[in-house]
Amino acid sequence: MRAARARSSVLVKVVGALVVALTVSTVVTALVASRLTSSALDHQATRTAQGHLSVLQEAYGERERALVVNTRNLAETLVSRGLLDPAKRPDLIAELGRASGNLELGLVRVLDASGRDLSPPVGIGATLAGPTAAPDDRVSLEPASRLLRTTHGRFVQAVPVALGTGPDRLILLAGYDFWDPFAFRLRKQIGSLDHIVLVAGGQMAGSTLPEPPASPPAQDRATREVPRAPKVVELAGTRSLVAYTPVSRSAEDPVGGALGVVLTNPTGALHRSLAQTRLASALLSALVALGVGWLLFRALVRPLVELAETAGEVAGGDGDASFHAGGGDEIALLAGSLEHMRTELQARLGVIASQAEDLRESSRRIVAAQDGERRRLARDLHDGLQQQLVVLRMQVGMLDGDDHLGTLGEQLDAVIEALREVTQHLYPSILVDRGLTAALHSYVGRLPVSVRLSCEPEDFPRLSSDVESAAYFLLGEAVTNALKHSGASTIDLSLGLAGGWLQVSVADDGCGFDVGTLGRRGGLLHMEDRVRSFGGALSITSAPGRGSCVTARFPLRLAAEPLPAG
Repeated sequence: MRAARARSSVLVKVVGALVVALTVSTVVTALVASRLTSSALDHQATRTAQGHLSVLQEAYGERERALVVNTRNLAETLVSRGLLDPAKRPDLIAELGRASGNLELGLVRVLDASGRDLSPPVGIGATLAGPTAAPDDRVSLEPASRLLRTTHGRFVQAVPVALGTGPDRLILLAGYDFWDPFAFRLRKQIGSLDHIVLVAGGQMAGSTLPEPPASPPAQDRATREVPRAPKVVELAGTRSLVAYTPVSRSAEDPVGGALGVVLTNPTGALHRSLAQTRLASALLSALVALGVGWLLFRALVRPLVELAETAGEVAGGDGDASFHAGGGDEIALLAGSLEHMRTELQARLGVIASQAEDLRESSRRIVAAQDGERRRLARDLHDGLQQQLVVLRMQVGMLDGDDHLGTLGEQLDAVIEALREVTQHLYPSILVDRGLTAALHSYVGRLPVSVRLSCEPEDFPRLSSDVESAAYFLLGEAVTNALKHSGASTIDLSLGLAGGWLQVSVADDGCGFDVGTLGRRGGLLHMEDRVRSFGGALSITSAPGRGSCVTARFPLRLAAEPLPAG
């Protein structure tokens, strides 16, 4: 049972330590891995966004170059065919319509030198919300597009080209739509589900977002500029990465526009996948740790369990049990120390046992000597002085009658009876002749109270003389104490043999007493010394008003000795 408790306790501690270590290491590893993974994923998302922006820049550049070329070709056609003549205005409008359809232009108009519509207006598609260009050569020669607002609130990517020379020259303005259709075309071109945002003049021009915001994501509200570096924002309640590339900026339009890419929760799927992977890894690690812990318990703790079992055997009195553990680790050192302690303890216990046995033997010899002296003294009194007194009483009785002689005879009878009582108390001859039970029957017959004597077995055998003497005088001492102090009316004496022990007891129905206040003195001390000299045990139970009981146990190590002669 003790070994099982030790095994259970050690197992709980080992497994608990492994679980705690595993939990701490898993949490720390998860935190570090999450931080590193998040950083790596954010970096990867930034690289993905920058890759998308490169594609967008290239697509926008190709579109711009195509727009410049097509607009210039259209201008040359208009000039070469003389369609700028006011008389050929219907033909001019028809040509602009064909060019708008063939080139997919969202706007194509002929403006005056100040960049305003002619009267009446000449053009196809959307109309502008304001002037488009200043009347100078630099505008017509600039090989770049501009983002212009139309009267419908949308934007176009337009290129102005001069038609002719001189102060009365006209301007041809052609452009592509710059709103949602262009955003979806760019999204298709990058081949991704990420969203595209179009910015013009610091405003939202178009996007592929299902719920586009009122202003460009991550825009600086003070300067109305979009960030130059990728930025993480909350968009429609979702963590998103936004990156922009500027387009169509010029001296006349410092704000210009921008193409943006929105990566909605770019690392969410990977984070969820990694979280599931980490959970599976944690569970697998826990199972592995428990398995390893059990193996470690079997390999490392088993020597401790064996030492605990050996300690239990040693504590139970097994002198042949010894502590052994292989190897040269701390457990082996502990086993060596325990074995050294066991041998030293066994040697000292042997010395103590020998000394105790010598002490008990000495005590038995002293008690036996006392009892022998009592027996000798009783025999001498009986055979010597008592016989002489009897002879003297007979001689006095043979003298002729005289009152004084009669009185002297009666006194001699009293002295002889008193001497007989003394010899009985010193050492009753019946104890030597007929044994313990006969002596006790004779003893209780002389007591002034009711005494019940019981023996188990009824045919009680003779015991060694020293055990019989010790039991007789202990019972006599206990009965004397009961008669003197308890006021008992009934006393029960019992003898019993069981398991190599003689058990005797004296119980009374007297007033009783508090055992806790009982001191080791007088008759009690004599009884304890007599019992302990045989290696026995003495117990006293009592309570006020409930009587008392004295019980003694003597070991029966010796067979009955032959009765001494004489």
